[in-house]
Amino acid sequence: MTSYRPLLTRCLVSLVVFGALTPAHAQGTHHKKKDGRRTTPPSIAQKPQTIPPHQAGPQAATGDLDKKRSYEHIQVTALRGGTVAAALDEQRRSTGVASVMSREQIERAPETNLSDILTRLPGLSAYSNMSGGQAATGETQYMTIRGLDSSYNAYTLNGERIAPADAATRAISFDMLAPYGITSIKVSKSTTTDMDGDAIGGAIDIRTPTAFDFSAPLHKLTLQGQLNDNAARTGTPDLGGTVQGEFARRFGRDGRFGVYATGYYSTKNVLANAVAPNTSYKPTFLSESNVSSLDQASQLTSTQLKYDLFTSKLKRYGGSLSLNYKGDHHEFYALGTYGQYNVQMNDNQVSLRGGLTSYYPDGVYRAGGAQRAQYFTTNDSAQLLTTQKIGGVSHFDRWTVNYDVFNSYGVQSSPNTVEASMYGSGGIAGPFTFDIANTTLPRMNGPQAAVDQFKNQNLSRFWKTQGRDAQSTADMYGVHADAAYRFRSEILKSIAFGFKFSSTQRAAWQHPFFHNDNNFVYNGPFFGGKKWPSSNAQGLMIGDIPGYQVDAFGGKIGDFRLLDRNWVKNTTVPYKYQNDPNGAGNYTKNDWNANTSTGSEKIYAGFVSLNLQAGPVDIHPGFRYEYTDFSGTHWSSNGDSTTGNFVKIGQSYGSPLPYLNVNWRPSSLSVLRFSVRRGLTRPAFGLINGATSLSLDPLTNQILAVSQPNPNLRPTTATMFDFSAELYNHHAGMISASVYYKQIQKFIFTSVSGSTNSRTLGGNVPTNSYTDGGTVYQMPVNGRGATLEGLELAAQQNLYFLPGWLNGFGVNANITLQHSTAKSNVAGHADTALPRAPEMMYNLGVYYSRGPIHFDLNYNYVGTQLLSVSSKTPDFYLQPTQRLDLSMKYKIGWGLTGSLAMQNLLNTPAFWETMGKGKSYLAYDGSANGAFVQTGRMYLAGLSGEF
Repeated sequence: MTSYRPLLTRCLVSLVVFGALTPAHAQGTHHKKKDGRRTTPPSIAQKPQTIPPHQAGPQAATGDLDKKRSYEHIQVTALRGGTVAAALDEQRRSTGVASVMSREQIERAPETNLSDILTRLPGLSAYSNMSGGQAATGETQYMTIRGLDSSYNAYTLNGERIAPADAATRAISFDMLAPYGITSIKVSKSTTTDMDGDAIGGAIDIRTPTAFDFSAPLHKLTLQGQLNDNAARTGTPDLGGTVQGEFARRFGRDGRFGVYATGYYSTKNVLANAVAPNTSYKPTFLSESNVSSLDQASQLTSTQLKYDLFTSKLKRYGGSLSLNYKGDHHEFYALGTYGQYNVQMNDNQVSLRGGLTSYYPDGVYRAGGAQRAQYFTTNDSAQLLTTQKIGGVSHFDRWTVNYDVFNSYGVQSSPNTVEASMYGSGGIAGPFTFDIANTTLPRMNGPQAAVDQFKNQNLSRFWKTQGRDAQSTADMYGVHADAAYRFRSEILKSIAFGFKFSSTQRAAWQHPFFHNDNNFVYNGPFFGGKKWPSSNAQGLMIGDIPGYQVDAFGGKIGDFRLLDRNWVKNTTVPYKYQNDPNGAGNYTKNDWNANTSTGSEKIYAGFVSLNLQAGPVDIHPGFRYEYTDFSGTHWSSNGDSTTGNFVKIGQSYGSPLPYLNVNWRPSSLSVLRFSVRRGLTRPAFGLINGATSLSLDPLTNQILAVSQPNPNLRPTTATMFDFSAELYNHHAGMISASVYYKQIQKFIFTSVSGSTNSRTLGGNVPTNSYTDGGTVYQMPVNGRGATLEGLELAAQQNLYFLPGWLNGFGVNANITLQHSTAKSNVAGHADTALPRAPEMMYNLGVYYSRGPIHFDLNYNYVGTQLLSVSSKTPDFYLQPTQRLDLSMKYKIGWGLTGSLAMQNLLNTPAFWETMGKGKSYLAYDGSANGAFVQTGRMYLAGLSGEF
């Protein structure tokens, strides 16, 4: 951070001086009271806007209280320049450090998922992982603010909390939040007392429109088509499309009633190609074979490689409805949203598996023989999110009262997951080495004749399957009310106070299809046959299984057949949960319950805050208190792989959270902010009481990876400091500089170890099992102290001063530089960076908007991120992600607008996980397929009409 401070100092000094010396005509007309003191003008724009009810809250009541009021409604103003300028105006007026994205900015981005769009804001990044193949869709799933893991953020829709359906994290999957029918998004990086306290990273509020957001009735229809070039080149399904309709109308006396509705349906086909090691690394040289940690070896090798093709069909549909009434003293509203996200994903894999191994006389690790195998799995996902909110805003003389009841219901499920394994008799003699120097396409080397044999897919036959069902749900309901009272005082402007109660019911389960998630052998004992081994599989040869051939990986691994998913599922799903006494075993109570958990979390919160004014300085001290009461049950095996019982766990704790926000506004278009606050992050349901996730070797059934909960996790707490300077102008331009510092206690991170003795893994793992370094155990733990400090710079400007047609251009840029340190509590690895905290993130954009033409070009970069800390191997990292997107629009006339867009123009990888911070070794993750994943480019063309 030392190198950042001189730059920060110069930026802040120049902003303060420029803001203080800007002439009056640039700042806006000044108004004077009778005593001669200057005040902020009530308007710097053309027309006032009433705050929509879903945005109303204590800040609406305690914010700019010198604004004019009409019919007892708070009124705000906007800069010239449409919704983009209005978003900047909200950002300028905010009590804390915030970034706001407008409807116009959302609509002109080419991405079709919301998380990718939000990465254009300063300090925001998005990610996905490969444990469920999510990155293979080409879309990100989770958001981070200033590099803190997404579970450290608070997520709201129209001001109220979204139920976190994913049991493994507090984060919200943005898969279910389509970028259709959204009026704005506010990212608060320093929160206030009226907001939920579990926002160490920050808070993201997504707002849906009301009829009062439009100056006239709205009838709009949008059509769009899509093409994935990676799928088109390979010969898999490649097309998709979107249809969306919007309706808004006000009616009744003076237009006091309003209705807004939107609905959308979207599909997409994507192909991803992925490569990874298929077993853990070993030292390459005999002389280093006994090192205690792979960090100590000069060179590593893997004896197995895997090549995957993921074919995904994505489907989104849903909508929102808003009913509103605005009277002279009262506003009432009923808001609802519905979102469904389904993925039908097939993973076809070819693996090259080294067999007998020996250290040759030259002292280099080699495989004496190898085997070709094929693997197939369905990675389907079904997600659902609904939200409902009913409430109002009432004005009584000097009182403003906000109140609502709310509900949010979320589901994440993986229905009928089926894995199939295909092997052949014996192997092919080597010797073989595995070239991992080119991490984007590793390969096996050996005698050419032997290598050529591996290109024949009919070396393998269909052998066996495994399967499971999994689901996690969250049902949240609550009530909230707050009030603000305005004083007739030059210093004490108002006081606000309120309370909130929420209760969330959680449930999660994962049922293996067969006893101990065992092998269900094709034509095996269940069908009266033998328990055939992999070397004598009785199924069809690969080339005879229904499906089709594709050209994959440049032909380097030969034949590649994509199997028919329905044929594979029909070999297994009809027989799930049944006994197979001579094969997979009898299905037991322990099998059904082993990974089942339930829970209830109640949160009681109250706050009080003041709004003080000292000339151009507004001061907002406040205090919030939150009490958390959690209880839950999970299944505990008796150790016999057959029986067990449900046990109870519980946690309760109180969290005092003081706040202070100070804003100095030397002019109407400049502001300097300071904020200090306390915050917390509760451990996720699944991390303390969730299901245990296993990954088994498809040949040996050896446990490759185990992810298990930790009932002893405690909440993470933090003290946070923010300081920023912002300067705006009348032409939708701004420049800002921010520094931040977070001092974190008991942060939660994922640790990886090579062995374990565990009694908490249900019936799928023998009690007190011991494994060697080939098994990766993951368990969340509390670290000790951690710090995060950073510098954030942002600017955007319409180049209105250029001559002629050139004044349609505009530019935007932002960069975040940060540094983190943490004490991990992992033996021998005490010091580390914070997970998901890259040292650099930035966006560069140029846009043009004049007459009927608009285009937007944006480049996004997110630096290297630590994923998990290991005691036996180098840590796992996500390599930098880069993306260049282009969108173009042309207003044809008659209310019609045509659009063209291209995503990922540089064809950069969607996911790149490595062992170690460098790029030398792709990560071996036993719970996922694919460490280097490419999804190609996406091309979009659309037409929208308003009438």
